[in-house]
Amino acid sequence: MGNQVAQSRDYLEPQLPDGVLEVRVSVYKLNFPGASFLGAYHSGLVVAGQEWAYGGHSKEGLSGVYYSPPERDPNHSFYRRIIVGELTATKADVEKSIRTLASSPNWRGTEYQILEHNCNHFTSDLMWLLMKRRPPDWINKTAETMNLQARRTKAEQGALAEAIAAYREEYDLPEQTASMKGESEEQTPVWLRA
Repeated sequence: MGNQVAQSRDYLEPQLPDGVLEVRVSVYKLNFPGASFLGAYHSGLVVAGQEWAYGGHSKEGLSGVYYSPPERDPNHSFYRRIIVGELTATKADVEKSIRTLASSPNWRGTEYQILEHNCNHFTSDLMWLLMKRRPPDWINKTAETMNLQARRTKAEQGALAEAIAAYREEYDLPEQTASMKGESEEQTPVWLRA
């Protein structure tokens, strides 16, 4: 079947033999200003007549995994369908696998993070569990790029803090205090003034 892409929501499930299920990814545009410009998407995995996705909430201990009718997520605008392939399994076996994944602490709604642990990460992990394949990179590219930049900035800030601490230790300089952070020049020691 390959990576067929379609834009219509009017999709007829293929007639497959018993024990064979189609797997596909539903991709949605996010409904907030600038989302289309950014290339930010929501996704879910369709298998056995249901679309499985992940979202965040504040209820401790509860999964963030949910299902809806395929291509009908009420919170997003359907954009594309990507047919992944066929899976030899029963609906009951697939649902058991999905529910096991969904019940893991990793997929609780409180664990949701828009850049590091989002719906697209869930779709990718579920697709790997069932098909040993990953969705196309473009689906989560915006979040991955922004997350990479955030990690890079955090690493640079950590390295800078370590370098400053090492410099202060090497030259026996005191730790920076509130008065040394620019509250007033009179409070800043002469040796730190520009």
